[in-house]
Amino acid sequence: MKNIHWLVPFKINQPDDVKNLNIASIRIRAGLFTLPIFKGYDIAIDESIFNLNNINYLLIGKFAENREDLLERWCEYIKLQRNKGKAIYFDYTDDHLLRETLPGEFYREVLKEDDQIITSSDTLKKSLLPKFKNVSIIEDPIEIEIQKLKKNRNNNFLFFGHDTNLKYLFRLIPMWDSSREYNLIIQTSQRGLELIHKQPRFKKPANLTIQLQLWSIPNMLNVAELVSGIIIPGDITDNVKHGVSHNRLITAFALGLPTAASKYKSYLEFNNQFADIDNPNEFKSFLLNPTLYSSRVEMAQKKVKQYTKESIANKWLNLLEGN
Repeated sequence: MKNIHWLVPFKINQPDDVKNLNIASIRIRAGLFTLPIFKGYDIAIDESIFNLNNINYLLIGKFAENREDLLERWCEYIKLQRNKGKAIYFDYTDDHLLRETLPGEFYREVLKEDDQIITSSDTLKKSLLPKFKNVSIIEDPIEIEIQKLKKNRNNNFLFFGHDTNLKYLFRLIPMWDSSREYNLIIQTSQRGLELIHKQPRFKKPANLTIQLQLWSIPNMLNVAELVSGIIIPGDITDNVKHGVSHNRLITAFALGLPTAASKYKSYLEFNNQFADIDNPNEFKSFLLNPTLYSSRVEMAQKKVKQYTKESIANKWLNLLEGN
């Protein structure tokens, strides 16, 4: 039996534990390797490797900005695996190479011209191609079952996302429509909830009530039954986010809810099926009557079906078995 090891910046006791992580790019990508399609492999997911000699395929997940303790260790693992002539795959889901960050330092140190690099969007692939030869796209899957279409008109809206996306929400809230009462439910990580509480300049219109909740799949599914739509604010000019994957948008559609989002390039497959959150008039129209977008959600869900966990896991399997 061949061995696959995913390096992720967490201590993982059992592979299934990866499904509970709040970093989507690890949870929904490394997590695919717990599916039955990989039953012919011995799977390990952890920040450490205990016997490098046993590993046939080494997959490198996202490097964390706060894990300087892993830098030397991971670089050594990669060097030893490379010297043995064994396969290494870099799952590169954020464009860190030109950034003066710890992940940027890591990727500049370890990435070589001929390495196998997997991205989650075409934009990210194109940014790498001038320098790297073997770049593939494997998209993010949806991590929930597709839900029935919802047509609530109760002025309740949902934001869900990692704490790194909160800055975009903070910019949006002061520009919220002031013509009626609204309720916004914010679901994020524990760190994100703490960041919100510490915001000294967190301004909001008086007509907007905010509820804070810890994100989890059950919490998200429960709240989705109670809201009129989902908001995904961003910044299409932010170089860090230019290669962002479509995972939050397809999750919103899978929840069966009208959605307003920034028009990241990876979202344009679904162009005209969500409201442009950066267009003030369009966003206000969305808030006032989100059901105008219900038929568009139905169209989007037909496309989302191609991104099931099983179909995306099969792409990973084909990539490994083709090398």
